[in-house]
Amino acid sequence: MKEKLNYQEAEIVNIYDEVNLWTAPFGRLLLENIPMKKGMTIVDVGFGTGFPLVELSQRFGKTSKIYGIDIWEGGIERTKEKIETLQLKNIEILNKSATNIDLEDNTVDLITSNLGVNNFDEREKVYSELYRILKVDGKISITTNPIGTFKELFYIFEEVMMESGLTKSIQLLSDYIVNRNTEEGIIEEFSNSKFKFIKKNIDSTNMRFMSGESLLNHSLMRIGFREGWDKLFDDADKSKFYTNLCSKLNRNILENGVFEMTIPLLYLEFEK
Repeated sequence: MKEKLNYQEAEIVNIYDEVNLWTAPFGRLLLENIPMKKGMTIVDVGFGTGFPLVELSQRFGKTSKIYGIDIWEGGIERTKEKIETLQLKNIEILNKSATNIDLEDNTVDLITSNLGVNNFDEREKVYSELYRILKVDGKISITTNPIGTFKELFYIFEEVMMESGLTKSIQLLSDYIVNRNTEEGIIEEFSNSKFKFIKKNIDSTNMRFMSGESLLNHSLMRIGFREGWDKLFDDADKSKFYTNLCSKLNRNILENGVFEMTIPLLYLEFEK
């Protein structure tokens, strides 16, 4: 199995856009549902390498002002290259944490976050800051992948753990899955921060693989998920687990022709 990839390294930034295949279905759902009108002031939180920030800029046009908030230096530089290449004049990058945004109170019409806000640390501080900058009746639109993401894979994770006697890992896996949160849990978090829930849209997509090795070696898994999975095991158990996981996935594929993982897509919209 290939080594996991660190998104902070410069060479990974250069290929990070490949991971947008993961974010694209969520971005499509976001862009299909966000409220739109001329002259809006918009904040996109956690834009990564520029998606959907650049797309928002182009769709809303020159009458709107788009702020992008992120702290990932490599992603910011990549985004600035795109902005310059496309000659976009309505974007301003804020290299700041979402817990401390350099914007005045009650000045923003729309806040967007594609696979971002609900995954942040200090979420209560983030929600409080977003509430502060949002105008009365302003909207916040997010997309997320709730509990149920990769459920077929995690079922096999648990089987392999049980067969290997990894009792501690089974509990850590359960905690890892629950941390993804549910639709109801996310709505409750925003409601506790004084936002009013007004809209949702649910969809799903999938990822299909022809071998266990191809799944574990996929760039998305190596950049976005392997670090979290590695924490489920003691160092002595990790290599054996992945070997056994590959074998079990390959047997599953031999029986079923392909291994398919479900990815639920959730759009939620709130109002101040």
